[in-house]
Amino acid sequence: MNKISTLLIEDEGAALRRLNKFATNNPFLEVINTVKTGKKAVESINNLNPELILLDIELKDMTAFDVLSNLKAPFKGQIIFTTAYNKYAVKAFNISATDYLLKPYDENRFNEAIEKAKQQQYKTDINTLLKLLHKTQTKSNEEKLILVEGTKTHYLLPNTIILIKADGYYCKIFKIEKTTMLIRKTLKEIHHILPKETFSRVNRSTIINKNYIEKEVRNITQHFFYLKGGFKIKKSTKY
Repeated sequence: MNKISTLLIEDEGAALRRLNKFATNNPFLEVINTVKTGKKAVESINNLNPELILLDIELKDMTAFDVLSNLKAPFKGQIIFTTAYNKYAVKAFNISATDYLLKPYDENRFNEAIEKAKQQQYKTDINTLLKLLHKTQTKSNEEKLILVEGTKTHYLLPNTIILIKADGYYCKIFKIEKTTMLIRKTLKEIHHILPKETFSRVNRSTIINKNYIEKEVRNITQHFFYLKGGFKIKKSTKY
């Protein structure tokens, strides 16, 4: 049986390990490389010419748009996106990509996407795909949160926020680039303007971004969320 040569592109270590585990478990895939940066992704695609790439839409140094735009030649294989974008925003990618995996996804959903790749019915329309990626990236940049604090105005992209914690009369915002922001707003005020499909208040003092949940553990008495960045958050039964 000829296996599908596969390149995995994901900048988060835990997510890459999970992706590699799913790919290794799948008997139809041969993982030829794993990379964490857009620069390495471009090099690997150019040099290895994989039949399938699993590509995170937003890497730390590049977007998927940048990766595909910087190749020596248009990519002729198949693409499955791994993404934290809202599923309604990425449905259009089905027109020109094999599939997308909305984080957090499980192994069954991963294998469904690989089944599409096996069928080889979803050839990449690279020109349409680049247009869609550019449009989605632009839309994402436009949908910034606006937080007014006295004479200051803060502009934040929702997908850069991992969690928000109440801290006295302030809220502390923990961001994906491992920085924090302290803002004089109540948790209730901030929760009111956040996208409800992405953010959830899990206890009296904490709001989390559901796209950054890496693991969820519950038993009879306790319920915890483990988030990207090493955060462990306890869920209250009241929320």
